[in-house]
Amino acid sequence: MPRRALALLVGLLLGACGSGASDSNRADTTYGVPIDATDAMPAPAVAAEDSLYRGHRVTIDGRITAVRASGCDMQLATDATPLVVAAPRTDAGGCAWQVPGDAQGFVVAAGTLRVAADTLRLTANGVRVTPVRIPEPDS
Repeated sequence: MPRRALALLVGLLLGACGSGASDSNRADTTYGVPIDATDAMPAPAVAAEDSLYRGHRVTIDGRITAVRASGCDMQLATDATPLVVAAPRTDAGGCAWQVPGDAQGFVVAAGTLRVAADTLRLTANGVRVTPVRIPEPDS
């Protein structure tokens, strides 16, 4: 129950921060299969207690800090172990989805959490990206 309360609080805070943005700045884009964000938990909270979630299916949301050149992997902001959201590989050797290399904002992804080389990896069949654009300051 405390994790859901934390997720709700983070969601409310993030919503309040963006209340001045227009709808065109908040357009979500889904890459791969659609994602249900109903039970999404903040990436920093999952990374902080990763032993509870390893090997289990989890839905997370977090701020994108980097996108690999291929667009098949992105790193999320955490205060603990690095967390990477990755697309599954296709039979042809590509990836199931790709995000633009300059993607910024927040992502929601669902998948099974694993650890590899001191990095948490969430392999997700799809992701939903909500861009965050900082408006130009008034001159």
